[in-house]
Order: sequence, then C-alpha cells, then structure tokens
Amino acid sequence: MVEESKVDLGSIQIHKKVIADIAVAALEEIDGVHLANRLEWFGAVCDLAGYKYFPNILVTVSKDNQVSIEIKVKVRYGINMSDVAGKVQDVVRTAVERTADINLRDVNVNIQGIERG
Repeated sequence: MVEESKVDLGSIQIHKKVIADIAVAALEEIDGVHLANRLEWFGAVCDLAGYKYFPNILVTVSKDNQVSIEIKVKVRYGINMSDVAGKVQDVVRTAVERTADINLRDVNVNIQGIERG
C-alpha cells in the first residue's frame, strides 16, 4: 500500500495592494467607469517610482480573514448607475477570485460623481 506524503512548503500571503491592483486592472475593462479623483500626475510619479497608488480602493481583512473591497468610482453621464455598479462588482469579484484565489465577502461600489463629455 502506498502512503501519500505531504510536504508543507509554508504559507502564501497576498498584500492588500496586490488585491487593489487586481481590482484596478479589472475596472479598466469596464467602459464608462474609472476611479474617482485619482490624481493622474501623482499616480504617474508613483508608477515611475515602482509604487502603486490607489487611494480610492480600500481593501479590508476582518479578524476571521474575510476580505472586503470598497471602490470609489466616477461614471460617464448617461450610463445606468445601478447596472454599471453591478457590473463593477461582478468583474472585480471574478478577477480577484480567479487571480488570487480569494473569496471576497463584499465588493462595495461607491459612485462619487458623473463625468460629462
């Protein structure tokens, strides 16, 4: 009889900034939505320095290791806000679960404003 042997290789930890980065990448796939009040010049400087800056994405981990994400966005004028917020939730949840293998408890979308033109 053959016994299975398991080797414990240690633990895997994913930083909150990585989860926020995944959410931003997923958000870019949705037409008519972008992060609210993101300072483009400051974000560009941070990118050059190798630092990710996402002030409008809050990733929280509860005591029982449940992960929640809050995303503050602006929506283009004329788009149904409830439809686009639901799409943001679906796309971000799918991206994080597929990429990081993390089951999210909540994906909260906070619409901060409307973009015109």
